[in-house]
Amino acid sequence: MSIYDVRAETKGITSNVKKIMEDKAVSIVTLSNETKLSTKIIERARTDKIKLCKLETLAIIAKGLKVKVKDLFSE
Repeated sequence: MSIYDVRAETKGITSNVKKIMEDKAVSIVTLSNETKLSTKIIERARTDKIKLCKLETLAIIAKGLKVKVKDLFSE
């Protein structure tokens, strides 16, 4: 299995980060300050590029938003 096969299989993954942040009234800058992650990483997690984020990064974002990692995305 190549990376291209994996990317093809993950096309259905969508990010819930933007909605969670809106529901909790958390800005990109606030979450960045809370998690010590760059705003660019937070912005990536808010889009379909979430599948490029490392699990460790998603865990940090989830902790900052006080949700479970599995809540950050849906298939």
